[in-house]
Amino acid sequence: MNLKTSYLGFTLSSPFVASASPMTGKIDKLRALEDAGAAAVVLPSVFEEQLRQEQEAMDRLLTNSADSLAEAQSFFPEADLYERNSDRSLELVRQAREALDIPVIASLNGISPEGWTQFARDLAGAGAQAIELNLYHVGCAPEISGADLEHQHLDVVRAVREAVDLPLAVKLSPWFSSLAHFANQLQSAGADALVLFNRFYQPDLDPETLTAGKTLQLSDSTDLLLPLSWIAILRPQLQAQLAHTGGVHTPEDAVKALMAGADVVMTTAALLKNGPQHLQTLRDGLIEWMQTHDYASLDQLRSSMSREKLPNPAIFERLNYMKLLKTAEW
Repeated sequence: MNLKTSYLGFTLSSPFVASASPMTGKIDKLRALEDAGAAAVVLPSVFEEQLRQEQEAMDRLLTNSADSLAEAQSFFPEADLYERNSDRSLELVRQAREALDIPVIASLNGISPEGWTQFARDLAGAGAQAIELNLYHVGCAPEISGADLEHQHLDVVRAVREAVDLPLAVKLSPWFSSLAHFANQLQSAGADALVLFNRFYQPDLDPETLTAGKTLQLSDSTDLLLPLSWIAILRPQLQAQLAHTGGVHTPEDAVKALMAGADVVMTTAALLKNGPQHLQTLRDGLIEWMQTHDYASLDQLRSSMSREKLPNPAIFERLNYMKLLKTAEW
């Protein structure tokens, strides 16, 4: 069975990519993912805020020690011995390139124009073979319009495109007023692929302690539908490649994503729940499904149920909503 696919300029042995997670942050786990059938890996995101905070802490440390007695200075660590998050992230890229035969994709989540470009250059210099720009931004400032926010994102993609000569994927949320228009703009700005979609992890409120805390709820197969719909809509409109992420837990989930038009299928929660070996389950299940339904290759399967291929494309717009409300048994 031919499961080969193309993504970010690489020919992959299958469409299954291990997306960014704690599992892709350790070399032994990365090796296990490759052995289990991952066709590529996305390393954990480099967050500009973390790098800036540690740099500010180091600056304060060095400033304070400069005004201290020589004896007191001996208690401060040497600057070159201070292992920074940026150093660890770049070292992970280097080690992953040495340890793996599959493509290593770095993930970057910036907050400033100079941060996006500088850290992109650093990741490229460390050996990343492609970069995924993680556009995670909650638009909560009333003075910033939706159009302003989109322009900021587009400026980021253009700046990184000029800064590095690497394939670029853009991971974005679905919360744009005209996602199809914005997707086309991202493609024009230099995005080689779009990753649909980023998941916002909203804080929970504790009414007893009057505090807001972090929560982590892993996806399940019900989370498949939103990216599934948008990939089916966008596939006929874009030259850029599309990666489906979110809700892929079973071989049938992967079949749906590919039929909608995804070039690759990314998974995180299923691997965290079941371990790296779940990739083999997904691959074997996909092959079995394709053989049962007489599909000879991934190319034959892909996009067979994208918006343009269905007899009634309006099912992805208002029609499904209206029919469901009228016919569903509540």
